[in-house]
Amino acid sequence: FKMAKCTGVLLLAVACTAMHAPGSRQLLSATRRNEENLLAAKKPLDKPPRLLQPLFGAVGLATGAAWTTVVFTTIRSNQPLGAMMPSSTHGVFARASVLSALPLIASCYSTLATASADSWERLGSPTCRRINLALVAAGLGSLLWVGFAPLITQIPGSSPLVSHQSYSGLQRAALLGAYGSTAALSAAVWARSLPEEARRKPLSWPGRVADGVAQSLVSLGPARADDPVIVKYSLLSVSFLAFTATALGTFPLAVVPSWTGRRCSRAFAAWTLLAAASSFNLKEAAESGKLRADEACRTISKGLKGLGAVYLAAKVGAVGFDPSFPAHYGIVKQVPAAQLAAALLFGLTLRPDE
Repeated sequence: FKMAKCTGVLLLAVACTAMHAPGSRQLLSATRRNEENLLAAKKPLDKPPRLLQPLFGAVGLATGAAWTTVVFTTIRSNQPLGAMMPSSTHGVFARASVLSALPLIASCYSTLATASADSWERLGSPTCRRINLALVAAGLGSLLWVGFAPLITQIPGSSPLVSHQSYSGLQRAALLGAYGSTAALSAAVWARSLPEEARRKPLSWPGRVADGVAQSLVSLGPARADDPVIVKYSLLSVSFLAFTATALGTFPLAVVPSWTGRRCSRAFAAWTLLAAASSFNLKEAAESGKLRADEACRTISKGLKGLGAVYLAAKVGAVGFDPSFPAHYGIVKQVPAAQLAAALLFGLTLRPDE
């Protein structure tokens, strides 16, 4: 009887366990429900408006077109009246030298357009934020150059005032609009890509910019001197910052690296600043091991290589195929060591990232 009683209790326990233990299908169903609940709870990525990607493309084209217009309307004969190009090829190579910025401009806007199709989080990455801030500075600087071109390009000793450039009317308005859109779009996207708490405190934005610039300046040196790629981009970052500073300084050093005298030397500083920000982005990526894997870095690297290739081709053309060289390169001849150093540093852009 006791054995039968124990057997009955055991069977009852097994039956109860079978009733309450979930089967494999129940476990699978519960797992799926948990996954669905987790996905539902996860905050979706905040995507930028669809219009932003084509807007970056349009503003990029406008920026490139504005720079091309500045170059072709300033580096030419009779600018001012009676100032003639010394040879048919002189203007060609001078224009090519500063139009080397176009591949870099295109690569930066391509990077931003691609990021804008993804999420605000990607647009808020350090790479995109640096590019946007550099474009704000480049846009504002170019806008000021157009507005004050008669003073900036004034020919020394001329009386009354004679300048290489002075815009007016519709052309002036179009250039100001193009460069204004460059600065405005990048400023708006930079502000929107900030963390939500920072967006609510616009008075703190100048401090954030100053802090970021200061951190970048103290990080210009390579983290590892035994890595040639990191060293390359560290040197390029410092060099392009130096070119920007010299272009905004006094002549004859201000002619480095553009070789365009008082016509476009100072205007070219906007794009050497963009090159500095791009080089720093690539240095940071190389130090973190993301240089070859990240699509944005590969795009920016191609833009820098395009800048260097066009620039060096223009210099080879000027030295080897311009019959007016060196007689009509008066300012350039005053700083030959600096010009040679600039050419060598631009050549670093062509070194492979391997």
